[in-house]
This record gives sequence, C-alpha cells and structure tokens, in this order.
Amino acid sequence: MLKKLYIQNYALISKLDLEFNEGLNVITGETGAGKSIIIGALGLILGNRADISVVNRNGSKCIIEGVFHDNSKSIDGFLGHNDLDIESELHIRREITVSGKSRAFVNDTPVSLSVLKNLSSYLIDVNSQNQTYIFRNPEFQLAILDDLSDSKSILDEYKILFTEYKKTQKELKETINREEASAQQKDFIQFQYDELYEADLKEDEDKDLYQQLEWMDNAENIKQVLYNTTQGLSQGDDALNDKLESVLSQLISLNVLHPKYEELQTRVNSALIELQDIASEYELLFEETEFDPQQHTILQERNDIILHLQQKHRKKSVSELLELKNSLESQLLNIDSLADDILKLNNKLESTEKKLLNKAKKLSKNRRTAISNIEKSIIKSLQNLGMKDASFVIDFKTELSFSESGIDEVNFLFSSNKGHNPDLVSKIASGGELSRLVLSLKSLYSSNNSLPTVIFDEIDTGVSGDIASKVGTTMLEMANKMQVIAITHLPQIAAKSNWHYKVYKTEIDDVAHSDIRLLNSKEQLEELALMLSGNAQSEQALKMAEELRNI
Repeated sequence: MLKKLYIQNYALISKLDLEFNEGLNVITGETGAGKSIIIGALGLILGNRADISVVNRNGSKCIIEGVFHDNSKSIDGFLGHNDLDIESELHIRREITVSGKSRAFVNDTPVSLSVLKNLSSYLIDVNSQNQTYIFRNPEFQLAILDDLSDSKSILDEYKILFTEYKKTQKELKETINREEASAQQKDFIQFQYDELYEADLKEDEDKDLYQQLEWMDNAENIKQVLYNTTQGLSQGDDALNDKLESVLSQLISLNVLHPKYEELQTRVNSALIELQDIASEYELLFEETEFDPQQHTILQERNDIILHLQQKHRKKSVSELLELKNSLESQLLNIDSLADDILKLNNKLESTEKKLLNKAKKLSKNRRTAISNIEKSIIKSLQNLGMKDASFVIDFKTELSFSESGIDEVNFLFSSNKGHNPDLVSKIASGGELSRLVLSLKSLYSSNNSLPTVIFDEIDTGVSGDIASKVGTTMLEMANKMQVIAITHLPQIAAKSNWHYKVYKTEIDDVAHSDIRLLNSKEQLEELALMLSGNAQSEQALKMAEELRNI
C-alpha cells in the first residue's frame, strides 16, 4: 500500500509530505485547489510521461517520491527479475529538471520508464473520471473480463505462443519473398558460377602465367646471352677457362720454392674447377632454351581468359575470382535450401497454430465459464447502488481468427431501466451510470485481486444524494480488503472515510500554492458542513454532517 507521498516543485505544490493509511482515504477541497494535481504527481512515479509545463519554474528540479509498505511476493519477484534491491519498504523516486530531463529510481537504483510502468501494475490501480470512458472500449472490457475470470495466466501463455506464431508467419513470408526474388536471379548466378567453374582456376595461377610468358617473350635474348657466356667461359678461341689452365700450369712450378705459392696455386685450381662447373650449367641452359610458339599461344590464351574474367567481375587477381566463385556457390546453395526452409517454416507454423488454437480455446472456456457469476455480481452491486432495474450482460463471441488477446470479442451490454433490453455501454450509459458500473466492476475486481491500492479520482460524477452514500459504502467495503484513496466532491462519500484529507490553496508573495492536511474529527465535521451548505459553521449543516457520519 502507498504509505508516503513526497512532492516538491510540481505545478502549484512547492513542497508536500503526505502520509496515507489503511482503509478509505478521502481527499476533498474546492475546485482548483489542486486535488487532481496530487494524482498527476503520483502518476509520475507510476511511469507516466512528464509534461515539462507542470514543473515549478523556480529553478529547482521537481521531485516525486513514494514509499510503499507490505509488498507482495509478486512485487518482490518483479524486483528480483529486474536486478533491483528487495527491501522492507519500496521507494520510488522521479526527478524532472526545468529543462525536461527525467530520471527514475527504484530503491535508489536508476530504472527506465518502462520498468516503472510495469512495476506500477503491481502497486496501484488508478481510476479517473476520464478513464471511465475507456470502459466503453471492447478491448478494455475484455481485459476486465480476464481480470475477473482469473484468465491472466492463461492469457500470458497464449501471448507467448501468439508472439512465436506471428514471428514464424513473418519469417515464412520473408523466406517466400526471398525465394521468389532468388528464382529470378538464379539463372544469372548459375551462369556466372559455371563460367568460373569451367575456367578451372588455380590459386596464384596468374602470377605463374606472367612469369612464364615473360620468359618466353625474352627467350631469344636469353639464348644469345647464354651462348655468349658459354663461349667466353669454355668454347671460344679466347676462352677464360683455357687461359686459367695455362696460368695454373705455370704456377705449379713455383710450389717447391715457397709454401705461399702452393697455397695460392691451390686457390686458383679451386676457382678453375668452379668456373668449369658454371660453364657446364650454362651450356645445359643454352641447350634447353628453346622458344615454343605453340606453348606460347596456349599460355597467352589462358592468360587472356583470366584477364577477361578479372575485367568482367572487376577483380584484381585469381584469388579474388576464386573468392567470388565460392560466394556464388554459397548463394546457389542458399537458394536451393530456401525450399527446405519454407517447408520447415510451414510445418513450424502449423504446429504453433495448433498449440495456439488449443490455448485460445482454453482461454475462451475460462472466460465464458466466469461470465454468469460476473453478470450476477455486477447486477447485485448495481442494485445496491440504487439501480434496482439495472441489467448487465457480457456479450461474448468467438471467432477463429487470432488476435493478441485471443479469439474472443467482448461487449458489455447495459440497461438501467426496466423493460429495456441492454445495449452497448458506449451507447446507453450516462456519466453517473457509467461511474457506478465502473465502481461495481472495481468492487468485484478487488475481491478477486491482491492489488494493494486503488485510487478513484472523481469517478462519482453524476451521482448525488442517497446514491452517493451508497457509492461511499461500496468504497468503504472495498477498503476492508485493500487501501482505497478517493478524490471526491461529495460529502456523502467523504463522510464514509477512515481518513479525511483536505486540499487547500494559499498565496505566498502573490504566488498561489496548493497544500493538503489530514483533518481531525472536528475539522472533518466542519469540512462536511462546508461541502453541504458552503458554510462550515452553520448549525443545520453541522447537524446534517453529523448525520452523514453516522449513516
């Protein structure tokens, strides 16, 4: 339940530190005093988006903080799931700067607005005068039916399957589209692949071809150089090896004269042997070097094929062409596998659809089973609220088309007059009738739900007199099971309160400020008299106020 609410620099509120209690908490005050401002501020810690215009323009940031007691296991479970500290008290704080920057905290840990919004669903149910019109919406009515029929767990399971179903549908559609698009491209991709496959390219083949062609294009020049080399070394009239042999034979005669001569002669002999070996290799190279026109043509044609492929595909090397070939092969395999993917997705969709339909039928059965008791309870509650001839019917239809909430359509049908068939709430119910219908639904909801706090923000519009007193009694009965906070302008409701707060407006330095305080018994009596007659000191009004409190 909401224990404390702290508001600073929000709209007309400079600073407010308010404590709420168990039971029925009622807030009253003159029109414009700021009753609904408090609900607006509370909405910020429940995850509503901030309107910068409500931030007090005194240069300070707006701070809203709420303290909640008696947290349920579901709240602790939510906190644990979102890595938030679990403590005996739940502290929620929202800060908004004048520039519009907003931050939110749960137990001093920063959180997003979506987390705050989800957390609020475990804490407070806010019902405003404007919100009563949401009850005219069939989707909202279906959500109410789910609350009242304890169908939410089944609905959650259904939604998981529905999400999977829609995801598979999307994947199947995208895969079919890809197959259709790929089928048009497959022939072209296949042609490109076949061309590269038939080329039978080898890694670094282009480099090897370049070297071979470079050699063959220079074969005559190479052969001439080799001829001149062999002539100079061993075959010509003036061959270097012959001269070196002559020199060596003369040097041998000196060996006996000095050891140094023998050492040098040995070195010359080694050089001669090395030159003779070199000459032999050059002779062999000369004999092997022949220009083969046929082979040159073959190599040139192969090189032309590679150059053509490189230019066609804008690649710089055989390596890049081979990468392209592998890529084209993968594309062809993917195209061929799309048919298998479509078959698998169709099977998955069919399986998921069966599960979804079974879950949807279970959800429908659960909803339909609860309708009769809900209708009886609502009619009884409406009668207690002074609508003795009221009728209420939940029109329930099932279609075999899936939506996010199942395969059911719901419309609340209502009539307040005897002899008139119930019709759509959106067509018939007046403001006062709709308020009592909402209250009846919420009263039934509170008996089936563990939500700790419900807030009614002037949903008593259109009712007065004895009916207003019955509305107050219903709220008081709800307050036996949960904390109820009601903002009202009706003394009949305020008189039922366990705790009565008054919002009032003051002026400080010609600036209007809103404030609130808890009334004691005497102050409450005077406030009721003021609400009844406009005169808090009127003896007649005070007597009537006392009678209201004793009803």
